[in-house]
Amino acid sequence: MAQRIKHFATYLWQETKRIPVYRIQTNDHKVARKLKKRKNAKLVMYGVNSPVWVFQIKYSSPRLALLGLGNITGEDVRETADTGVFVSYTLPHMDTQTGDDV
Repeated sequence: MAQRIKHFATYLWQETKRIPVYRIQTNDHKVARKLKKRKNAKLVMYGVNSPVWVFQIKYSSPRLALLGLGNITGEDVRETADTGVFVSYTLPHMDTQTGDDV
């Protein structure tokens, strides 16, 4: 039986209309590490018992916010049909080590 590969999800939404402040929520460690290095990204929430991080970041336009999310994740950005939030799915890093080497 085939197993489905687990995907990481990174979400982007605007806090308030006409104010260029956005929130980025992710459960991907690599994306969180990239956002922690940015000077204009501020960590506003993190999960204690689960891997989730929420960052606050300023972009001058919605088009640049979508471009920035694509640059951070390295994947394409889609809009969810029900809520209008933008999402980008990433795959986990796969190791090629065998079980007896570890």
